[in-house]
Amino acid sequence: MKQALSPESPVRFRRGQFRAITLGVGASALAMACSFGEIDSGPQFGTDVVAPAPTPEGEGPVVDEPGPPPGGPTTTPAGGSTSADPDPYNADDPFTSEMGKQVKSILDVNCGQCHSNGVALGDMNYILDLNELIKQGKIIPGDASDSQIFIRMQQQSMPPAFIRDQRPTFGQIELVGQFIDSMELAEECDPLAFMTQDEMISAMARDVSTLDEGDQPFTRYLTITYNSNAGGCGRELDRQRYALYKGINSVSTNNRITQPVAIDDDKTIFRIDIRDYNWDRALDLEDDNIVDFTDAWLAIVDASAPYAVEFEGDQADDLKLDTQTAIPFLPVNAFIQSTEQGDLYYSLIGGRANLFVFEREVLNLDTQAEIAEDNLMRAGFSNSGVSKQERVLNRFDNGIAAGQSYWLSFDFDGGNGNGVVNGVSNGFDVNVDNESIYADPLDFAFAGGEAIFSLPNGLQGYYVAAADGTRLDEAPVGVVIDPAQNNGLVTNGASCHSCHQAGLITFTDTVKKYVIDNANDFDNETFESVMAQYPDKAVFQRQMDLDSAMHVRAVEASGVPPKAPDAITRVYLDFQLGDITAAYAAGELNVTKEELLDNLNELDPRLAPLGEPGGAVNRDIFDAAYFDAICILQGVSTNAPANCL
Repeated sequence: MKQALSPESPVRFRRGQFRAITLGVGASALAMACSFGEIDSGPQFGTDVVAPAPTPEGEGPVVDEPGPPPGGPTTTPAGGSTSADPDPYNADDPFTSEMGKQVKSILDVNCGQCHSNGVALGDMNYILDLNELIKQGKIIPGDASDSQIFIRMQQQSMPPAFIRDQRPTFGQIELVGQFIDSMELAEECDPLAFMTQDEMISAMARDVSTLDEGDQPFTRYLTITYNSNAGGCGRELDRQRYALYKGINSVSTNNRITQPVAIDDDKTIFRIDIRDYNWDRALDLEDDNIVDFTDAWLAIVDASAPYAVEFEGDQADDLKLDTQTAIPFLPVNAFIQSTEQGDLYYSLIGGRANLFVFEREVLNLDTQAEIAEDNLMRAGFSNSGVSKQERVLNRFDNGIAAGQSYWLSFDFDGGNGNGVVNGVSNGFDVNVDNESIYADPLDFAFAGGEAIFSLPNGLQGYYVAAADGTRLDEAPVGVVIDPAQNNGLVTNGASCHSCHQAGLITFTDTVKKYVIDNANDFDNETFESVMAQYPDKAVFQRQMDLDSAMHVRAVEASGVPPKAPDAITRVYLDFQLGDITAAYAAGELNVTKEELLDNLNELDPRLAPLGEPGGAVNRDIFDAAYFDAICILQGVSTNAPANCL
């Protein structure tokens, strides 16, 4: 399918704002919601899962591999020591400093009962051995936000959510992060050579010219030069790559994992073919039969304003002519921000405006019939740590592709009648007066819920729904909360990747035992259905492990190293909430820091703080000033921004 050249006008601004409040730590360290289940005492740190037998042929994700994963794992972290203590880190005896003693006590009190003194839950009994934590990759010296110990504490997934009487305070968690950040880095990385806007566009124009003419109209590029030009290197630059590798496949409806191809030696510019992700299809963001965009790429461009910029000049014109679109490249951070929330996220993964329609039309699944026939796995619990009500988790697979699954949480109504919206039943409110899953573990109202399902390529997709099945961009805090954020908001897509990097979160069913212990309170039909629907813990856990392992394999197939922390959430939050310094602003504007500061007086006055020592601006200000700034700073380039005033 040939694409028409995009309109010669600036794209519409449709990017939504992510509302979150930091908790005394940098935005880059802010954890997202673990909104699915109660965390048990299985493997908790890292991305360990119980590995099943190899997937039978034809049942796992298919991977298109253009060679070794671009930008493979590095062992060299970026940044420098930022000591907050006169002697924060002693390599010979790490916990001897005053800060170290406090951190050791925090870990001992909150983690030691399961992970020390001969107790090895999740194969980890060295929580008080800092050198071993570093050796095993649980702590990355100088980088708390990439350290699994800090990440899991900040997510509130460690200690497990069901442990209520002993939890670290947010201040203690922050202290752990400060201690990790204060450690001396074993080795610093060297920044990459600066790449100008002209060099970047020329590289893409040369690359696309080497492709078959039939492939050129579907070729696009995603870049991380904004980070390398700002001085990012090593682990920091890898984070951008990993966000791209996983992120682009997480919004694909193709049955293959396809890795982007680096076209430069430093792996900062990546080529993609939009057909590899089924983005050559027309896309309807509103799901009301009005198709707004010729293809999904144009919708992504539209949502990425103001960072989706058209350029004109000899190389830029050649690039546009070959790709047959006005904006053939985007920065990765803007791409992640636009595709991981709202209508665009749902539309890219094939979501429908209503969950129940999505189940029938996309997944070929009749959940009501499956429940009536006891053809599902189910577990219920009271203390999920993320929901204010009791919850029931349901697993369906009948009619779904082999080896894939659909998990749906029912957020319990509590007798509020939320199973009926505007007088219309959603089909699950058999007993809207039921006040407890223990009183009636089969009939209860669907007051809203979250779904985790297998994308065709094996990665997980996410869906949040209201009582009538209407899809939601954010989960209502009255039903489900994010305990790691003061405002409790759960943003679908963006809020899900971090906690679910290793797949589904383990929890323990408490309903089946209750029914067995109180068998005389239930009739035979109810008792038998509970026995059929609620399997034993080992059976349920094995299925969770199998489903999680499919997701983990797909993540690794995308190019993300095993056990690496999720990068999508981190890059999303860095973009939304991180302070934009002069160096980072210059990187996003494709100029050096010195060039930016030399021309600061010509730019929007709201950018003036960038010229002050330690000065920064927030993303809203930078959004508003970006296009005019790049017009001024890149206006003399061979390939200059189009549509400038």
